[in-house]
Amino acid sequence: MRRLLVAVCLALVLLGPTGVAAAPPAPDPAAEKAVIDQIRAQLGSNLADAMAAQQQLKQSLIDNTAQQQNVQGQIADAQQKIDDLNTNIAAAQLQEAILGMRIDDERAQLSALARAMYTAPTSILVILGEAQSLSDLLTRISDLNAAGSNAAAVKQQLGLDLTQQTDDRVQEQADRDVQVMLQNQLASELVQLRKLHQQQVKSMAELQAKIAETQWELALLRSQSAKLAQAVTDMLQQQEDAIIAAAMQSVWTQVQLWTQANNVGTIPTSAGHSTKYRFIWPEPHAVISQGFGPSKLVLEPPYDGYPHFHTGIDLVEPFGSPVYAADDGVIALVGVSSQGYGRYIVIAHSGGLDTLYGHLSASLVKVGQLVTQGQTIGLEGSTGNSTGPHLHFELRIKQQPIDPTPYLPPGAPSTYNA
Repeated sequence: MRRLLVAVCLALVLLGPTGVAAAPPAPDPAAEKAVIDQIRAQLGSNLADAMAAQQQLKQSLIDNTAQQQNVQGQIADAQQKIDDLNTNIAAAQLQEAILGMRIDDERAQLSALARAMYTAPTSILVILGEAQSLSDLLTRISDLNAAGSNAAAVKQQLGLDLTQQTDDRVQEQADRDVQVMLQNQLASELVQLRKLHQQQVKSMAELQAKIAETQWELALLRSQSAKLAQAVTDMLQQQEDAIIAAAMQSVWTQVQLWTQANNVGTIPTSAGHSTKYRFIWPEPHAVISQGFGPSKLVLEPPYDGYPHFHTGIDLVEPFGSPVYAADDGVIALVGVSSQGYGRYIVIAHSGGLDTLYGHLSASLVKVGQLVTQGQTIGLEGSTGNSTGPHLHFELRIKQQPIDPTPYLPPGAPSTYNA
């Protein structure tokens, strides 16, 4: 009976005075629509970022394949040089053996002549005694002296030839060792490129899957509750952010492998290089529109724990303005993407520094080209993820983005290059 009374009391609490269960408040259609529109915008931004990274990966895969072919060609060249040096070394060893035997023969002949003159002087006297005249005697004496001198000269020359031959062989063996070391290094780099290629292919597949999921979620927005749609959107964004970050990092890993494969060590300082600062401003008359570091712009990718991080500085000059190399270096990559950096150039510098110039309207250099500080390498544009004409200037050291301003002349952009 007591349980029944408790149940009745609970029912009275849940039911209103009319005896009808209280209904939850009706959702506000306008508020619901606003939330859905916000989610749609977030999904659209995620989709754009994912497709930008996908375009970047496609270009990176093309570059990776080209680098693999280049390294394989260098390995083949090194092997050809090793084979040629092996042939030369074998021929040198044979020539050394022949010269050694000739030296032994000449030494034996000299020894026999000396022994004959010492042990049987009468035979020499007989030869001289057979002379028919004084001139004949002098001729015979001269011939004996010439024979001894010629034998000694031949022996000496053969000794010099043997020394030179041995020196040449030792040098060729040293050259062969260098080629073997280079070949081993190139083989290691090829393994790294292939491993990176596999990672890029995996990232491409993961991105494609997330793009499909995002597109599907966009299609379901009208039939989903705002709460569920927001939860799914947040989950997709976290997954896509991680994939995009890995995809963009693979581009810089490829830059590092290109640098290793092309032996970018110390690059000679050009005649007009600044003596006080490592870099000059790549756009000397620009205005800085965005600095380095955490950003509120959703166009910027996540980095270092921040949801959006600007990995360089943005410089604004009129569309088509020349973009200059900030430092002496070698062109490592020239790429183009419909999103991300758009049309971009990467320069490898001495000391493991790499600079990137993004959103260009045109690139004026090619991979492997040596450029000097102040040389025009491209023209400002608005390609990729860009809201207007500007240059994205980025510095990386060991693949990590670094604020480039400490390397530049202080203050606003200028023509300073002293």
